[in-house]
Amino acid sequence: MLHYLPAGIALLLLVILFRYLPRRVFFIFALLVVILGGVLVHMQTAKRAEAPLTKERIETMNRDQELFVPWWGSYQKSIGELDRCWTRYHQILADAKKGESDLETTYARLADLERDMQELRARMDKNAPSLELSDEIYNPIASIVNKTGDYAAAEQKAVTLTRAAADPEAMKQRDPAEQARLLELVMLRESPVALFIEDEIGAIRRYLAPVSAAHRENAAHAEEQPREKT
Repeated sequence: MLHYLPAGIALLLLVILFRYLPRRVFFIFALLVVILGGVLVHMQTAKRAEAPLTKERIETMNRDQELFVPWWGSYQKSIGELDRCWTRYHQILADAKKGESDLETTYARLADLERDMQELRARMDKNAPSLELSDEIYNPIASIVNKTGDYAAAEQKAVTLTRAAADPEAMKQRDPAEQARLLELVMLRESPVALFIEDEIGAIRRYLAPVSAAHRENAAHAEEQPREKT
């Protein structure tokens, strides 16, 4: 019954304002009230429409979590290796820019890095999500896999093109500073911007929240509390 009170107050306010506000201002205000009311009604309806967690759904979530955890562990390990490879790439170019390594050394280090990244991408391709996962979690995981694959491919492309540019037989510049500048230009042109997977991770967290350890602990704690007398 109380949720009708704001509507009654808003209606009364509109009646009062109709007498004192200019007509154009009143209609703008009324439109804003209607829009706000529609948003509130939609939120309340969506909240009531949330399906209760059945035993079968909880079992599905638990199964999905058991399949997700090992995949996520392997994925994080691969991302860590990818970050270290990218750090190596920047260090190689920084050493060349500071004159701490000649062109032949830079080329050899880039070739080693390129090979390591190829091997890493092959391992990442094998870490596919289980087809037994439900669609609610499989779809965001598949999106993460696709985005990460594209990102890793872009990083490897940057390394490959930089290695090709550092080939002593193909390099036309003889000045080490100019050589380093050319390699840096390749890096700036080919480097990917970033890996954006925050939305997918958020979707997975929300899906698994009811069966997370923190949620179970809170539920158990609530059950231990004595019920208030009505």
